[in-house]
Amino acid sequence: MNPLRILVVDDEVSNAEVLALILHEEGFLVTVASDGRQALERIEQAAPDLLITDYMMPGMSGVELARAVRQLPRHRNLPVLLMSGAAASTLSAHAQHFDAFLRKPFDIEALLKAVQSLLTRPLDGLPSLKN
Repeated sequence: MNPLRILVVDDEVSNAEVLALILHEEGFLVTVASDGRQALERIEQAAPDLLITDYMMPGMSGVELARAVRQLPRHRNLPVLLMSGAAASTLSAHAQHFDAFLRKPFDIEALLKAVQSLLTRPLDGLPSLKN
């Protein structure tokens, strides 16, 4: 069985590297992008099974990235996990653009639980806002 592919998007290189390391150790094939535009290119190249993105990034926020992904016919059902230091209530107006929220700093167990849940969810799953 081929490993599932995850695209991690974060403008803070150290954050992206930590996420990639954790996910790689769990057996996922991880690709990293440093901004939304690079992520859109990587999505077309790597066809990930899950997108994990930071909310606050220069140029294109994580919500804007998720919105752009939803416009790509081939990837409109790509699960999106949005991560941020902001409270879930701050992002609730944008909930239709992502499938789950994880607050930074994150707990590794919570991250892995969210990833597993998103990778095994039905395609019509509803967004989940969790602090």
